[in-house]
Amino acid sequence: MAGVSAQDKPNFAGKWKASGSFTVWTITVEGSRMTVTMTVAGNSESTVYRLDGTPSTKTMEGPNGTVENVFTSTWEDDVLVTTITAPGMSRVERRSIQADGTMKVQTTITMMQGKPAPPPPPGAGAGLVLKKVG
Repeated sequence: MAGVSAQDKPNFAGKWKASGSFTVWTITVEGSRMTVTMTVAGNSESTVYRLDGTPSTKTMEGPNGTVENVFTSTWEDDVLVTTITAPGMSRVERRSIQADGTMKVQTTITMMQGKPAPPPPPGAGAGLVLKKVG
């Protein structure tokens, strides 16, 4: 039987931090739901990822009013690939656990025609590398 079963998928649960960063990522996994909470200077913001391909939404305040982001996650072997769509752009996160136990998050942004490109987010290019803490 080809493919990887749910039991073979990496578990991203725990507290994570990038070297030299003040941001702490706390990840909880309950069934097919993964919640990522980023905390900086005591302020937290959570995002829900559905690990079974079901889209989830997150509403955020932008400079031009409320914006809805849609998160859709699928597995490519042991890599969680999440496509985030918002007005004017699409972002893809590729999240994996490396052999040394670190988590790598690579981010790619695609802008829609005529929109200015935003500054690169954390995890762009070579990827954000997080180490488990605590």
